Amino acid sequence: MLKNYLKVAFRNIVRFKTYSFINIFGLALGIACFITILLYIRSELSYDRFNKNADQIYRIYISGKMNNSEFSFPLSPLPMGPAIKRDFPEILSYTRIFNSGSTILKYKDRRFSEKRFFIVDSSFFNVFTVQFLESNSKNVLAVPNSIVITKTMAKKYFGNDDAMGKILETDNNKEWKVTGVVEDFPENSHFHFDFLASIISFENTGSPNWVNNNCATYFILRRGTDADKFQQKMNTDVLHYIGPQIKQVTGISFEQMKKRGEGYGYFLQPLTSIHLHSHLDFELEENSDISYIYIFSLVAAAIILIACINFVNLSTASSGKRIKEVGIRKTLGSEKSQLVRQFITEAVLISLLAFFLAAILVETLLPLFSQISGRQIDISFLNSYSIVIFICFACLIGILAGSYPAFYLSSFQPIKIFKQGSGGKSKKHKIKSSLVVFQFAVSIILFICTLVIYNQLKFLQNKNLGFDKENIVIINKADNMGNQIESFREELLSNPRIINISNSAAIPVAPNGGHVYKLESSPDNDIKVLSRIFCDHEFVDTYKIKMKKGRFFSRDHPSDTLSVVINEAALKLLNLKNPLGKRLIRLGTGLQQKFNIIGVTENFNYESLHESIHPLIIHLFNSNQHGQYISARIAPGDYQAVISYLNDKWVKYSAGQPFEYNFFNQNLASLYNPEQRTSKIAAAFSILAILIACLGLLGLVIFSTGQRTKEIGIRKVVGASLTEIVILLSKELIRCVVLANIIAWPIAYYIMNNWLKNFAYRTNLNWTVFVFAGSAALIIALATVSFQTIKAAKANPVKALQYE
Repeated sequence: MLKNYLKVAFRNIVRFKTYSFINIFGLALGIACFITILLYIRSELSYDRFNKNADQIYRIYISGKMNNSEFSFPLSPLPMGPAIKRDFPEILSYTRIFNSGSTILKYKDRRFSEKRFFIVDSSFFNVFTVQFLESNSKNVLAVPNSIVITKTMAKKYFGNDDAMGKILETDNNKEWKVTGVVEDFPENSHFHFDFLASIISFENTGSPNWVNNNCATYFILRRGTDADKFQQKMNTDVLHYIGPQIKQVTGISFEQMKKRGEGYGYFLQPLTSIHLHSHLDFELEENSDISYIYIFSLVAAAIILIACINFVNLSTASSGKRIKEVGIRKTLGSEKSQLVRQFITEAVLISLLAFFLAAILVETLLPLFSQISGRQIDISFLNSYSIVIFICFACLIGILAGSYPAFYLSSFQPIKIFKQGSGGKSKKHKIKSSLVVFQFAVSIILFICTLVIYNQLKFLQNKNLGFDKENIVIINKADNMGNQIESFREELLSNPRIINISNSAAIPVAPNGGHVYKLESSPDNDIKVLSRIFCDHEFVDTYKIKMKKGRFFSRDHPSDTLSVVINEAALKLLNLKNPLGKRLIRLGTGLQQKFNIIGVTENFNYESLHESIHPLIIHLFNSNQHGQYISARIAPGDYQAVISYLNDKWVKYSAGQPFEYNFFNQNLASLYNPEQRTSKIAAAFSILAILIACLGLLGLVIFSTGQRTKEIGIRKVVGASLTEIVILLSKELIRCVVLANIIAWPIAYYIMNNWLKNFAYRTNLNWTVFVFAGSAALIIALATVSFQTIKAAKANPVKALQYE
């Protein structure tokens, strides 16, 4: 019986070639999109799960509130790790990670700048699962000046030579002995390293300072321990470490701070939740967002649903072509159940053919999707088990999509079929129209979301940040030049293409972090936390930041090293009408320093536009201080010639260090990488959703015009024009798309209005976006069917009247 079902199914696929192609290709596109998004989601959900004790590993992060501003970052004090291991038996092991930033490493004549140079405890390998390729012992980082490197770095520095025992030298002439080589961390880790240096190689790692939060602390919690209760217990216990130091720095106790609604605490973050749920400052690497997983899950469901609707619509619409077949089969004794099995077999067969075509599409397009998404996703995620699941899923799609046409066709009574041709036209028409409306509503929602994301990104790129972001080249690792920076600066300025040069410890979009200050005239407990930037005299001129009051640092005033400049947000926080001449005290565990306020800048966005402008204080370098960034404002034009000149002078003054540069705009754009990726993915899938919907629409119009051939012929004979006939054939489509817009607009508005709340600065949800998306959907739909409707309208009426 099954063989007969399959034989008839193949015959019908070949017989109705157009419908079969549209069904198979449309369904294949839908399944391909679904599988691709599923692979992406699976990749995102797999982060950090390769670690043996992944479900027991936690990271400590700090979260609190100061100056009515909330802050959260994944750092903790140096003594936190040893203290909790000593005080709590629930802790099985811990490790601390310092990100040293860019580090120059040398081996013989090879010299590279490395950004993933971490300083860690020897217990790092107890917490994280690392595959060793070569090592001297289990305690590979227990000896000072020992370092573990990845396989990639071993190849980079030593080629095919054995890396073990080799000596790498840093730019401060510190030597590191390679004691281990490990496999690179998998891509699905929330951080990656190239070098792991032993923490005991540094003198200050035993610091008892609980006020500075400067390292990431991870630990393994004993299985069965309640994480929430442990978190509460930990915060209570470490208070006797933190409390005295807080009072020493701020002048008030930790309890008094909390009564004022300020202060902070330490919290636990499960390792496996970091990638999707952590949105903290100073992350080791950029994370993703769980909201995008929800969004793409809905997109996947919507696209596969659109593809299934195409199948249902086309099968139902073409039922008239097979209605006599059903009547004859029933007359010859076929039961309803047999007819249902026949039609469902055809649907499953089409679904399986679509699945195998989808597999080819996924394999072909996955590299492109990986490039768009910024994630290396490949088919290796699929195993025999998951392939079986996908095949079953394809069969399920066939059964679900084919059930309505199967039961619909098999329900007709033979006598009614031969008397009326078919029945239930009105009901069938309403269902078909409803499904088309749903398809286009989903497509329009995706299209609107894509346009809003694009507009928001364009708004962020074009917003006036309070400084001139154009034509600035950022040179990294400048502090390694030491006192040569001034000579380097002077020689660069001799080039007429270089307008200004500034050296700083931070640049806009990457401040130095915050510190505690108080006005000299304020009570001891009136403390303020201000973000900081350390720079030279040319910082404001280089970035073209405008002064609101007073002046910026000047070489004509040697005492400016004891002066500061604040922004308008800090002026408001300090509640000063006449700030010039007032003094701020920088609080700390050491000697308190006093600084004169000599100027106020206009507010400028020195952080991501997700954030509003926070209070900022700008310090001037002392004579022996230097920052790691050089900002060079250059004249527009031949950028490559200027870069080449910068490179030549860098080589002259940097003792052969690698020349690392990028344009400031690149740094700025990197703040919005998640939004950029989401925009590209949403655009790709919205286009595919519209394409799939239009494929189904094309099939319906081909069938509809075929059904109305005689009607079109009669209308032409009685004088109907080409335009009138095209409108007649298209008006139902126009009604469906208009109704789809009415449904889609409020839903899209709600979704994107909530998404825009993530930004302190946001574009308006302009009505033109909705009109454009709706009009575009209508034009695309009309363009899809126009060829077929015009062809039908131009047909010879004589042939139309002879049509059977």
